[in-house]
Amino acid sequence: MTETVVDITQYKIDQVEKELRKKLADYSERPEIQSQIGEAFYIWKNTPEFSSEDISEKDIDALTFEKFYDWFLYDFKLLDSEQRVIEKFYIDEGKELSDTEKKLIIDWIKSIHSFFEVEEVFSGEKCVIKDIFTREVFEVFDKASSKQIKRRDIIAARPLKIGNQHYFSGIVSLYPATFKDLITEFFDKELKEYKELYGNQRTKREYLKDWGFRIGYYIEDVANHPHFVTPEGDEFVLATASYSVDQYEQCIKNIEKIKSLKEISDKTEEIRIFSWEKIGRNKITSTLEIEKTKLRIECYSVEMLAKAKSKIEKECKRHIKHLEDTIKEQDKFIDKSKSETKKLKKYPLGVKNKNELDSELDSHYDKWVNTPLEILEGKSPKDSLKTKEGRVKLNSVIDELEVIYEHAKNRGEPYYDVSKLRKKLKLT
Repeated sequence: MTETVVDITQYKIDQVEKELRKKLADYSERPEIQSQIGEAFYIWKNTPEFSSEDISEKDIDALTFEKFYDWFLYDFKLLDSEQRVIEKFYIDEGKELSDTEKKLIIDWIKSIHSFFEVEEVFSGEKCVIKDIFTREVFEVFDKASSKQIKRRDIIAARPLKIGNQHYFSGIVSLYPATFKDLITEFFDKELKEYKELYGNQRTKREYLKDWGFRIGYYIEDVANHPHFVTPEGDEFVLATASYSVDQYEQCIKNIEKIKSLKEISDKTEEIRIFSWEKIGRNKITSTLEIEKTKLRIECYSVEMLAKAKSKIEKECKRHIKHLEDTIKEQDKFIDKSKSETKKLKKYPLGVKNKNELDSELDSHYDKWVNTPLEILEGKSPKDSLKTKEGRVKLNSVIDELEVIYEHAKNRGEPYYDVSKLRKKLKLT
C-alpha cells in the first residue's frame, strides 16, 4: 500500500515537472532574454575559429542546439543582471508557482552539468553514477540511456532532482573509460586558473556552473582531430590488449604486488579494476581489468600500451596468454551523428516585428532601472546614480550592454538601442 502511494505521489510530481519545464521554456522566449541568446551561444561555443556569422547564416544542428539550450537555461548568466535564466524565472514568476513547482525550481537552480563514471546499470530502467570531480553519487532513472551505457563508461550530463528521484536533463554524452584521466587533468588545470581569477574560496561546483562547459569542448577537440597527441607527444588512439588467464588467484597476487597499480573498484568475485598511472618515470595513464578467465589493458596511445604490456607480461608471464591488440581511432568511438537542424529565431515567441520588439524591450528596461541587481551590489541602476562609485559601475554595465547589443544587431538578431537606456537614466 505504501509503495502504491509513493508511486502515485511521484507520478503527480512528474506531471508537475513537465508543465514547469514548459513554463521555463516559455519564459526564456521573452525578448529581453532572447536578445542575449546569440551572445550566449558565442560564449558557449568557446572557440577562436567560430565567428558571429555562424549563428545568423548557418543552421545549428539539433543536437548542438539542445546541448546549448540546456546550458543557456541553467548555467548562463544574463549579461544585464548576472542572474542565470532559471534564477530570474524564479524571481519573476515565483509568486505564481505552486509549492511543488517552487521546490523543483530551487533544486534545479543548484543542478550542475558534470562528468560522471557509471558505477552500475539496470538496463532499460536506471543507472548509478558518480561525479568524477565532486564524488557525489546519483541514482538516475532513464530508460533510453540505461540501454546504451555500461559500467565504467564516462558520461557528461545534468541530473535533475524531481521529487525523490533524479532524471537526466537534455543530452547525455558518452565517452570511453580511458577519457577519465584526460578529463580530470584538464579540470585540475582549469580549476586552478579559475581560482586564480576569482579567489581560492571558489568551489568545484562554482567552477562547473561558470566554466564547466569548456570541458566538453576540450574533449570534442580531442576526439575530432585525427592527429591529436597525448601530453607525452604520442598520437591519441584507444589501444587495448586482451589476454586469457590460466591461474587467476596467482595472477591476482602478482598484480596486487605492482606498486604502480591502484585498485579503483570494490573487490568482487566477478571483476577487479586497477588504474595504472606510472611505471618508474614513464607515465602510462591506463586501466587494467581482470576477471576469472580474461584480462584487459586499455590505454590512449600505442606507446603507452606497449609499456603496460611489457610490465604485466613480466609480472604474470606464466599465468596469462596474449590474445590480441586492438587500435581504434577517435572517429570509431565518438558518435558524430547529426540530426535535423534548428535555427536561432530572429524574433522571440509572440513578437512579430521590430516595432513590437522595441516596445517589449522598452517595457523591460523601464522595470530594469528600478530592479536591484547583483552586479550593482544589490542596488538598482537608479539608486546607483546617487554615488560616484555607483555611477562608474553603472556606466561600465551599460557600456557592456551596448557592445552586446551591437554584436546582436550585426548578426541580425533582436537588439536594443542602449542610447534610450542612457536617456532614461540621464547618463551621458
